Amino acid sequence: MTTTYKEIPEEKTIELIVEGMVTKEDFERISGKIEIFIATHGRIKILEDIRKFTGFDPSILWEGMKFDIKHMKNFSHCAVISDMGWVGPFAKMAGAFISCEVRTFAQDEIEQARQWLKSA
Repeated sequence: MTTTYKEIPEEKTIELIVEGMVTKEDFERISGKIEIFIATHGRIKILEDIRKFTGFDPSILWEGMKFDIKHMKNFSHCAVISDMGWVGPFAKMAGAFISCEVRTFAQDEIEQARQWLKSA
């Protein structure tokens, strides 16, 4: 398991930590939990802490795109944490196509990201 999932119900927030390859098992386990969290809390916020990313199982590409389209309006804010140079521009580009506010933060700014989500 390279992707960790955490819920903060009182803030309607989930946190994902990516440390390596995102597997099909990671996607299936986490997407199901996110759907239940959305059903319980409505629009939610997400913090994506990308510490290390070595790719994803190609078999989840189509399922991931369907999940994103289905839940596009269920996310109000997304904080992306990473020191990998390509992640910030990619997150900002993706943010142009979704209906949630996206902000990027460096790895040492994780508490600022949590505060931004909390105050949103």
